[in-house]
Amino acid sequence: MALINHTKCEINAKIVYYGPGLSGKGTNLNYIYRKLKPENRGKLKTMNIEKNRMLFFDFAPTGQAKVGEYNVRFHVYSIIGEVAGDTAWKMVLKGADGLVFVADSAPERMQANIESLENLRKLLRGYGMSIKDLPGVLQCNKRDTDNALPMDEMVNNLNYGGFTVMPTVAGKGEGILESLFSLMKRVLGNLRESGHEVEKEPEQVAGIAVAAPVLKKEEPPVTEPASIAPEEEPPAVPAVTAEAGIDAAPQSDVAAGSAEVMEPVIEIAGEPESLAGGRLRLPLNIRVGGLVKKVSVMVTVGLELE
Repeated sequence: MALINHTKCEINAKIVYYGPGLSGKGTNLNYIYRKLKPENRGKLKTMNIEKNRMLFFDFAPTGQAKVGEYNVRFHVYSIIGEVAGDTAWKMVLKGADGLVFVADSAPERMQANIESLENLRKLLRGYGMSIKDLPGVLQCNKRDTDNALPMDEMVNNLNYGGFTVMPTVAGKGEGILESLFSLMKRVLGNLRESGHEVEKEPEQVAGIAVAAPVLKKEEPPVTEPASIAPEEEPPAVPAVTAEAGIDAAPQSDVAAGSAEVMEPVIEIAGEPESLAGGRLRLPLNIRVGGLVKKVSVMVTVGLELE
């Protein structure tokens, strides 16, 4: 559910990229971030949630995403890499206003897609929601592989929510911005229907053509999903221009997005060890990107009696 800041006249809407591991969620977010103009985006950040890595950033399309007198700021979240347990996804999905389900088009990954989708439905049910309650995009990713499943088969197996269907190749940026803008348009429409009026729909959002028809499959009964499999990337669509704060930077401009991810993350690496003199040794891990430094901190515990 969007959060409204009346002081700043700003509405904060949350978009979540969900899907099985190695389907391309992280590639999506990194590509989008690189294409955003620096003045319109916040920092690209990571956070450890148990053993999982959350990737997130926010951006505000300049002057184009408004609901009445309020500007809309979009916050984009995903969990990347191998996913252990449901805690991280529960945190990310809470309060979501829109969803991109990133599916892998490889035949051998269809079961992982289905299990991830079933787990998504279970987690949303925990918040009293159905997958049909959220505007969404079904992103059929990795369409450039030789054995990619036919689009009809992807839709029949995965589109329970009546999502907009987008063929994509995240590694090449094909269909990535179009997926995002299509979802932004639907989120803005929901905000308008909830009691606000959009003064003017974003020019780019309104101009994005849906790459494939919205097809729907009857939703089967919810079953307990198997464990989620481990994340990465259909015909090319026209590139989007810079009207909504999107920069036409080349894809090689990876450093601009990745440099800001390199913030240290401090984790407790084990149980504290009691030493003589009321001292404790606390083992810590300091992570910077993919590097880990193990350190110990000595703490002296004192007791004061009045």
